[in-house]
Amino acid sequence: MSEIKAKTIVTKSKLPEVDYCFNPYVGCTHGCTYCYARFMGRFTGHADEKWGTYLDWKINAPELLKKEILKIKKQGGTVIIGSVTDCYQPIEEKINLTRQCLEIFLEHQIPISILTKNVLVKKDFDLLRQFKHCELGVSISILDEQHQRILEPGTSNPRERITVLEEAHALGIETYAFLGPIHPFLTNIEDIFKEVSPFVKFIMAEVPNLRCGNWKDFSEALIKLDIDPSEYKRIAESDSFYKKIKGLIERLCEEKKIELRGIFRH
Repeated sequence: MSEIKAKTIVTKSKLPEVDYCFNPYVGCTHGCTYCYARFMGRFTGHADEKWGTYLDWKINAPELLKKEILKIKKQGGTVIIGSVTDCYQPIEEKINLTRQCLEIFLEHQIPISILTKNVLVKKDFDLLRQFKHCELGVSISILDEQHQRILEPGTSNPRERITVLEEAHALGIETYAFLGPIHPFLTNIEDIFKEVSPFVKFIMAEVPNLRCGNWKDFSEALIKLDIDPSEYKRIAESDSFYKKIKGLIERLCEEKKIELRGIFRH
């Protein structure tokens, strides 16, 4: 892990629902075995390093943001906080890099959307509740903690993540759940809805993306869970699987009166 200096800190987004991406970290020590953001290693000097083992922080992120934020404010739009990393890395507790930048976004009341798997986001609730427009999302696709430790070894456990939604909702922060990726054999969509529906305004979801260099690590993790990787892949990439989960999520959102903002397929 090391400090680096970036040339820019906010980029245009190709993701749905947001206009800009903000990533103060390079890499991610959460080490999710299925993560497709590992492709970024080819462009950041980490091509030969195992995903989950490296992390750089952009020490000049606040300085750059102060310069770039006026253009964002003029053009308008929403910034996603963390698109190819999680902005709540364990080291964030010590260096507060994301928090420093949140203070700048807050000063200018830039609309933000956060997506995380780490309970550390709670330390910034005092800032998030001051935004006129702030969406806080938590990724949940596995409720079984033993499975989570194998597939998502560096993340907060699923129960802790649910408390993030519960406590943020109680403070009036707009919250959502991101069901992704939805795993054959492992994801119980109905159980997740039961846990999160009292606390979220909307749902987003996605099926696995297995074509970004993640298959070797992920298939090894599936074997540890006694799941046949070839069978997992056959189901996960099938039209029938997508249609099945799409229908189920649409029904549950309608029943729970929760907005559905998309079920993505790469």
